[in-house]
Amino acid sequence: MFTTTTMKKHYLLAFLFLSFFVVQNPEDVFAVESRSNRESVVSPRTKKFYKSNSAKQYLSIGGSYTSDYNSKNYQLTSRYLYQSHSFIHEVNFQHETSYSDVGTGKNRKYDVKNSELYDLTIASKARLFDSENYGVLFHRTIYDDLSKYYYDTRTALGLGRMFFKEKIELDVSLGYHDIKSYGNEVDVITSIRTNFKITEHLTLTQRGYWFFDHESIDNQLKTSLVYRLTDKMSFELRHNFEKRRYEEDDKRVVTNQVNRSMTVGLIFDLN
Repeated sequence: MFTTTTMKKHYLLAFLFLSFFVVQNPEDVFAVESRSNRESVVSPRTKKFYKSNSAKQYLSIGGSYTSDYNSKNYQLTSRYLYQSHSFIHEVNFQHETSYSDVGTGKNRKYDVKNSELYDLTIASKARLFDSENYGVLFHRTIYDDLSKYYYDTRTALGLGRMFFKEKIELDVSLGYHDIKSYGNEVDVITSIRTNFKITEHLTLTQRGYWFFDHESIDNQLKTSLVYRLTDKMSFELRHNFEKRRYEEDDKRVVTNQVNRSMTVGLIFDLN
């Protein structure tokens, strides 16, 4: 006779198998966008709520200056993070200005501004009514009136739920992406995070996301098995799978990208 714990484990393993199957067999629909841009929508919600009533705040401000014989670049960055039992808020801001020399001879011009980038990202994750449900919000605006795209905005709003004492998180968001020079699209964004202790020494973690719109589906799944050897050392086996299919904007030629990697390593606890 199955106990409640045994049934939960069987449901979990069945769900993880289904997730792996879905990632391996996406529909043949297409879009073009960098992996880092898509991961930035999902990554803020991977942070976990605190189990206690304590809260953490983090603020950083930085800058840099680089130059060579015919160009120079100024950059300012800042980040704010708030994390508690019920809320996670993160704000990132970047401002970058670039200058370069153009032309030759008498027509040469010095220190011509060729970029003035403003990049603002706001991400929130909020527990709803002290329950296992939560809401997620993501907004990013990239603005540079000297660029070809001029501005690039993305907004996503969704709902999620935690299962098995917050060991599994699933959420679905509806997003809107608008680039002035290239048009707009509506996205459906789903993501999964798991942290499940299979045995006393073996832990399974997964991070995955899927992007859907009227032309595309992109997906990625990261899976780690961590086996604790001692109190201070663990062995990790990590698998990463990513699949992207899209058509080029002009020629409409289908491009298929599949990346898979497997790594092994040791984790040391220095505390």
